[in-house]
Amino acid sequence: MERTVCACPDCVACCKKQPGPLVPSDIKRLRALGLTLTRWLGASRGGVYGTRARNGEVRLVRVPTITPRHKGGRCVFLDARDRCSIHEVAPFGCAYFDTHMPADEAQRRSIHMATLQTDVGYQRMRATLGPARED
Repeated sequence: MERTVCACPDCVACCKKQPGPLVPSDIKRLRALGLTLTRWLGASRGGVYGTRARNGEVRLVRVPTITPRHKGGRCVFLDARDRCSIHEVAPFGCAYFDTHMPADEAQRRSIHMATLQTDVGYQRMRATLGPARED
């Protein structure tokens, strides 16, 4: 899977609306920066994903997530120039999605991300965090 690099106004608008969710490997990279994760990250209700049952029916499932906190109408990692201050280690939900991506590719990536987010350790950490939205 290739990382996206777009920083156009449409993509930056996502940083202001809802920061991208993390996967377990993101947490390890952010810890390496020496960040106090409980200060910078929060528990989000998560995304809703469609899964197909064996009988072909689509079932919607909500996967609770961890995201950067959203404070003052923007991601806490978005700087005054609307640039990501942690771009090199940005969460999966930021680094591997953009607003120009075809819907089928975004869906493929979303399903992959949701699979990773069901990790027991990830969900245990999520339970220790305050809410992601602070505005």
